[in-house]
Amino acid sequence: MDKIFLKKLENLYKNKKFSELKFEIESLSNKDKENTFILNLLGILEIFEKNFIKARFFLEKALKKDQYHIHSLLNLCKISLEDKNYENIIYYLKKYYEKNQSNNDVLLNLANLTFAAGYIEDTIFYHEKLIDSKNFKLEDLTALIFLQNYSLEYTDNKYKKYCDLYNKIISKSSNIFNFVKEDRDKLRIGFLSKDLREHPVGYFLKDFLNELKKKNFFIIAFNLNTSVNIQNTFTSDLKKCFSEWNDVGDKSDIDICNLIKEKKIYYLFDLGGYNTGNRLQIFKNKPAPVQISWLGYCNSTHIKEIDYIITDPFTLNEEVKEFYSEKILEMPNIWNALSILPEEEINELPAIKNGYITFGSFNNFLKISDDVIKTWETILDNVSNSRLILKSNQGVDINFKNYLINKFNRKNINLSFLDVKKDMSEHLKDYNKIDISLDTFPYNGVTTSFESIWMGVPVLTIIGRNFISRCGYSINKNLGLEQFIADDIKDYISKAKSISDIKNLNNLKKLRVSLRKKALSSPLFDCSLFANDFSKLLKEI
Repeated sequence: MDKIFLKKLENLYKNKKFSELKFEIESLSNKDKENTFILNLLGILEIFEKNFIKARFFLEKALKKDQYHIHSLLNLCKISLEDKNYENIIYYLKKYYEKNQSNNDVLLNLANLTFAAGYIEDTIFYHEKLIDSKNFKLEDLTALIFLQNYSLEYTDNKYKKYCDLYNKIISKSSNIFNFVKEDRDKLRIGFLSKDLREHPVGYFLKDFLNELKKKNFFIIAFNLNTSVNIQNTFTSDLKKCFSEWNDVGDKSDIDICNLIKEKKIYYLFDLGGYNTGNRLQIFKNKPAPVQISWLGYCNSTHIKEIDYIITDPFTLNEEVKEFYSEKILEMPNIWNALSILPEEEINELPAIKNGYITFGSFNNFLKISDDVIKTWETILDNVSNSRLILKSNQGVDINFKNYLINKFNRKNINLSFLDVKKDMSEHLKDYNKIDISLDTFPYNGVTTSFESIWMGVPVLTIIGRNFISRCGYSINKNLGLEQFIADDIKDYISKAKSISDIKNLNNLKKLRVSLRKKALSSPLFDCSLFANDFSKLLKEI
C-alpha cells in the first residue's frame, strides 16, 4: 500500500477527522482492507462509536495476521476492560510478553486484565514484574500489596518487602504546623475513610458510633469520598452518628493533616489500609498522637507512624504477631460488631422442600480463587445432587459469568448466579435460597458472613494463618459454632459433606430458626458491648 496514502490516513486519525478517515478506508479494495494497519484503524473507528463487537472483530482479525501488532493489541485491551471478554486478550498479551518484556504498556495491561479476570496469582506475578521494572505508579504498588491478601502463596516477608518499599516512597511533609501531644483532646476521635456511606464500613460504624458517643467521646468524620450522596437515607443517618462531619476528598494530604490538628484529634483511625484510593500519606505525617488501623483492612500496614491495630483473641496467632509493625490492641471478644440489619423473615430450610442441599457464597468474586473453585467442585461432587449459588456486589455480566463457569472442570456443574440487589432488605432475602454458606479462603468474607448468620444460614470456614484468613474463625468462635470451623481444606470438604448429610437436615433446620437469636445474644451484633470494650481500650492507651 502506498506510503503517502498511509501517512494521509495517519494524519486524518491524529486530527480526529474520523468521517474522512472512514471514507478513505471504504474506497480501498477488499485486499487492502485486510492490511493489519487498516484493520487496526477500523477497530479504532468502531471503538469511538462504541461498537465493541465490531471493533473486537477487526482487532482480533489484525492480531491473527500479526499477533505482535502492538497497536491492535493495546486497542483490544481497551475493549476487553469494557466488555469483560478476557480470554483472547490475555493470551495475546502473554505471547507478546514472552517475546518482548520491555514494553511497560503490555506489562501494565497484563497486570490489570488478569486482575479483572480474577487470575489472582497471575496478576500478582505481573504486578511484581511491573514494580521490579522501576517504571510504576504508586497505585500499582498499592495494588500489589493489597492483592497479596488474596493469595494462597502469601508470605509475611514478601508482603513486608513491598510495604517497606511503599513506606520508603511516601515521605513526611514539612508544611504542617507543629503541635504537642498535650494540646490534643483525649476524648476527640477522628475516622478517616472513603467508605462513610452505604458500604460494609458504614454498616459496621452506624450503631457502634451512637453507642460510642454515650462514652463521652467527640467523634469527627473525615470523609474522603467526593461522590458520597448525603441524600441517600443510609448515608444521611450515618452522618448524624458523628459529632462533626468534614468532607475532605478534594483537599491535599497536607491540608487534611492540618485540619486534623486544628480539630485537636487525639485518636485518628484509618479505615482503609491499602484499599484503592487510600490516603496513607496522611498517617505518615502523624497529625494525631495516637493512630490506629481498624475495620477496613485486616493486615499490618507496616507504616511505623500507625501505632496500633485492633484485633481479637482469634484473628492473630502468636507466630504472626511479630510481623506486625503496629502494637496489637486485642478486643476481648470480636474485632468489630455489625449494626442491626432489617429483620427479614427467615424461611424454612430450602433442602426440606428441594430435596437437595444448596450451598452459597455472596462474596466478592475476586475472593473465589482457583483453589476455592477446586475445593467447591469437590464438595459438589461429594454431596449428591447439591447446588451452588453465587452473588457478588460487583455484579456479573454474561462474559464474566461464562468465564467463571469455565474455571470449573466439570461442565455440568449445578451453578447459578443471582443479580445484585441495591436494597438491603431485598439483598438479605436471597439468603433464603441457600442452606449453607461456604466461606472463601485465604481472604474470608466478613459482612457477608454476618448477613448470612443473620438470615439463619451458617457459614463453613477454614482457620487461616493471618488476620484476613481468620475472620470467619473469629465469627464462628464468638457464635460457638465449632462444627462449622475447619482446620484445613481437607477438613473443610469433609465437614461440608457431614453437615449436609441427609441425616443432619434436622440439625440444620433447628439451627436455621435459632441462629439469629443466637447471634443477637453474642458479640456479633452487640454494638453496646463493643463500644464499651472499645472505649476502655482507648482510655488505657
